Amino acid sequence: MKIIVIGDVHGCSAALNAMLKKVEPGREDTLVMLGDLFDRGPDSFGVFETVQRLADEMGERFVLLRGNHEDYLLQTKLSFTQKLMWDKVGRGDTVKSFKAHGGKMEDAVPWIKEHCRLFWRGEGVQCVHAGLLMDPLEVNDTHTLIHDHHIALRNAYDGPLTIVGHIALESPVWFKGDRENVEKLPYGEWTELPKRGVICIDTGCGKGGCLTAMVIEDGKYKLEGAAS
Repeated sequence: MKIIVIGDVHGCSAALNAMLKKVEPGREDTLVMLGDLFDRGPDSFGVFETVQRLADEMGERFVLLRGNHEDYLLQTKLSFTQKLMWDKVGRGDTVKSFKAHGGKMEDAVPWIKEHCRLFWRGEGVQCVHAGLLMDPLEVNDTHTLIHDHHIALRNAYDGPLTIVGHIALESPVWFKGDRENVEKLPYGEWTELPKRGVICIDTGCGKGGCLTAMVIEDGKYKLEGAAS
């Protein structure tokens, strides 16, 4: 049984479909999407269709985390600053994508609301969208889990291994939690799974980077990339 964690997709349906062909989720595998499905990329509608299909096929083995872009979509009332920020980070691209298929971005709200969660905990690994300050996961506030851009970069969290997205980096990175040691991680190599710290797999899909996934099996992991 594999655990497959896919980073921020940001409306790049071609990259998501290419990644799914690479990692091939099986009947006993768990698939964790780290959030930020929409915005920036050209085909948020296509991404939405794909994740709906995955959820139908995989049931409880499909996990969708609430990213900051899902949070913007699900909030009933955004502040003026939040509206400006959402527009800046690609809301218009999602609006266009849904409109091109005869729908509205808001059509996705009920499904996203039903399927999103703040965190996920599995065997030897846990996942949040943005970051965490302490364990257990439940004691962290919602802003930290969904929106914070700085916690992982501080490299001060040395608790159980946590996989995050949210912070677009040139390559996947392991923050070892000692405020000093940071390691860039290679693609395509099976490596012993660290026990502590934070691994960020947001590699800028929709911003000129690629989509990254982490496949975990038998205490080891391998990173896969797909062009956006």
